[in-house]
Amino acid sequence: MIKRLIAPVFILWEKIFSRLNDIYTVENSPYGLLRMSIHPYSGDPLPLEDGSTLQPGEYVAELHISNTVIYSGKVGNVTVASDIHLLPLFREEMHNLARLARDGRLDPRVKALWGVTLFGPGVKRMGFQLRPLPSGKNATMLKAWMGFLRWIFSPPTARKRSRTSAARQAQEFWMSIKHLVEKYGN
Repeated sequence: MIKRLIAPVFILWEKIFSRLNDIYTVENSPYGLLRMSIHPYSGDPLPLEDGSTLQPGEYVAELHISNTVIYSGKVGNVTVASDIHLLPLFREEMHNLARLARDGRLDPRVKALWGVTLFGPGVKRMGFQLRPLPSGKNATMLKAWMGFLRWIFSPPTARKRSRTSAARQAQEFWMSIKHLVEKYGN
């Protein structure tokens, strides 16, 4: 009941946050699930799976999931009852992103994909590198915020989270554009 009352506020917040941070739906997105913003990387040099190293100042595409699409409870012809139902849809989204990169329609400055997730096992199955966030107040707050958003935007069709799901830690995920095209560009 309370979730239905506050969800519209957070839907509005998602729209405002997206505008402020230039987050937009990926071109030709088959489901509208994958959103991104492009910006320079500001961390330490990071080895990528293709043998290259992402350097500070090089560009990344920060990936986001559209919470408002998931909130509807039905994505395409899939009823969202658990996170695993979304995996094939995200694979299709990744194929689309790889085609954009291969065809030169993704910003050519982008060297890697990056994001933060509580769904490490699923993201790893999709071919991303994972790295735990450094422990501390920021990681704790980010996990709490992402868990809260997950609660707010979980559709009525979703099953209750499992204990293992609730215990997941926030992690960064990475994939070079070269690896993206090799894995999903067919």
